[in-house]
Amino acid sequence: MSAHTVTAYSADIRACLAYAEAEFALQNIGDLTHLFIKSWLSGLMSDGMDARSVRRKISALKTYYRYLLRHQLVDYNPMLKVSSPKVSKKLPNFIEASKMEVILDIAEAKKNEKNDAIAQDIVLTLYHTGVRLSELINLEKRHISLSQSLLKVTGKRNKERLIPMTAELSTILQPYLELHPESPFVFNTSSGKKLYPNFVYRVVKDLLSAGSTQRKNSPHVLRHTFATHLLNNGGDLNAIKELLGHANLSATQVYTHNSVERLKTIHKQAHPKGRLK
Repeated sequence: MSAHTVTAYSADIRACLAYAEAEFALQNIGDLTHLFIKSWLSGLMSDGMDARSVRRKISALKTYYRYLLRHQLVDYNPMLKVSSPKVSKKLPNFIEASKMEVILDIAEAKKNEKNDAIAQDIVLTLYHTGVRLSELINLEKRHISLSQSLLKVTGKRNKERLIPMTAELSTILQPYLELHPESPFVFNTSSGKKLYPNFVYRVVKDLLSAGSTQRKNSPHVLRHTFATHLLNNGGDLNAIKELLGHANLSATQVYTHNSVERLKTIHKQAHPKGRLK
């Protein structure tokens, strides 16, 4: 699993065990029952945690107990009696093309104002490629070919994929290939150290908030925006699947719903009968 998943799962497991110890004086992992776990999850949902976050915690615990059983550290799996809450399907958050143009103009203006352009170049790279946060942070200089206009990223399950680069992106990335020669990574901090997730989250949020009013402004929104804009401009769904590194087409098909909703909006606004509703 990715480092991000490992960190998240570890935190979930520790939180559950801390709850069981504090509330039920649990001292042995083998004594943890499905009732304890359900009590913890119920409390989280009562406090307003959404179903997706609860499902992730259940997934973490299921993974944990598979490990414990495999190594014969427990003889009972309480997760067999714990079911996941249903999650309503939500359309991916993305930025409209017109608003994205405003954001790109703001990014270009800020690049001209500052000597340090890394914040703007990170946003541009995410939008141009649709890569995940972890893929951006781990992008290596040796995996960029300016002559072929291609970059290679390593995604989930260590699956590698090639992503074409526009002429603009090649120009953006070229200086970083010579910057901080001691580091194998394309993007680094000013001191030459590898980027960390919070840095990327912060710069993305600051720039997107300057040109968009939507509440969620994370690196993943740019991935959704990349995919939705490709699809809206006639991109082939299978090709988009490969660019995103999805294992299954069903994961990519969620973006078609954004296009359908967009068509519905246009139809309602433009059709004489639609405007009467």
